[in-house]
Amino acid sequence: METLNDRSNEYLLKRQKRKKRVLLIIGSVIAAAVICLIAFLIWNLVRTKTYKGYKEITSFERTDSNSVQYEYYGGNLLKYSRDGASAVNSKGETLWNGSYEISTPITDICGQYVAIAEQGGKEVYIYNGSDEGTVIEMPLPVTMLRVASQGVVAVVLEDEGSDVIALYDPYSDSDKLIVEAPSNISDDGYPVDIALSPDANSLAAVYLAVSGGDPVSNVCFYNFSEVGQDKNMIVGGKKYEDSLAVSVEFIGDDDVCVFLDNGFTLFSNMKKPAETIDQKFDKEITGSVFDDSHVGFMFSGDGEEMSHHLLLYDKSGEVVLDKQVDYSYNKMEMENGEIIFTSDTGCVILRANGSEKLNCTFDSKAQYFIKGKGKDSYYMINDSKISYVKLSGE
Repeated sequence: METLNDRSNEYLLKRQKRKKRVLLIIGSVIAAAVICLIAFLIWNLVRTKTYKGYKEITSFERTDSNSVQYEYYGGNLLKYSRDGASAVNSKGETLWNGSYEISTPITDICGQYVAIAEQGGKEVYIYNGSDEGTVIEMPLPVTMLRVASQGVVAVVLEDEGSDVIALYDPYSDSDKLIVEAPSNISDDGYPVDIALSPDANSLAAVYLAVSGGDPVSNVCFYNFSEVGQDKNMIVGGKKYEDSLAVSVEFIGDDDVCVFLDNGFTLFSNMKKPAETIDQKFDKEITGSVFDDSHVGFMFSGDGEEMSHHLLLYDKSGEVVLDKQVDYSYNKMEMENGEIIFTSDTGCVILRANGSEKLNCTFDSKAQYFIKGKGKDSYYMINDSKISYVKLSGE
């Protein structure tokens, strides 16, 4: 027969078990919180860590002249000049090589594809990252070109009275011409710049025209998919009367930035372009940058101030960075969320979150400081050699 004492002991036992479970849960929550805090501190340390220098991992001699140009090429280097182009990796190994004779090369890169043409020439060379490339003969002189992620190229061909925007597939076994989009110079104006989407389905073009004796800019959006076929390929546009559009770029796959002489406009959804933001500035723009997620603008300081004012926006038009900087630089470029300021004697890398990743002085005069493939790795190029370096020194 169960007694009162037995019931009391059973109650105490259950209470002790309940207390242990509660303590265990509290302990687990505290442990998880501590782990999350440690992870956050480590993550925040990584995203705000500043390096003061670099160490050389590999290096190889430059055998070209200073007339050769270098660009970021998916973690490798693209080098091109008047008599050819090639790609090299961090060990100095040639990944592919192509030859041509071009006095004034114009280039574009998308993924592994590179397009090169002579300004005013009729040949366009396309390299796919693995062979010596292919060439397309154009019917008219080329003034601009862009390449997409599968090798399709868009060109502006110069013709009297009506320049032509055309898309070509260099790897087609039949007709390489995909589509033409003539522009009427008397209405649209003269093409100033074009931008091609990575999938080659959309194109944005900037035209300069004269209206009532004053210059105006027309921006036109083309879509070459089924969406655009019902609308003569034109799916949107905008006219600027108080600003001049100087260039246009795709920001990622389906957003476009029109860079103005006094601001910028962001558009989204190139099947039915919608204006995200139209921003004008009351200060002179001294430089601009962009990557797949951001657009940024630099303004000079007021009066005798040596500092510069940097504004960085995301694709929705929100300001993600508003910062005064006092860097001395010759070049300002952006790649993968990093703004790289370089001069002959030093480099500063600024993250999109506003923290400095690198602030250093070069050991020798350098022409380029280009992002590499490895984490915190970069190419430093001077007159005599190319060094693959890793950031170091806290």
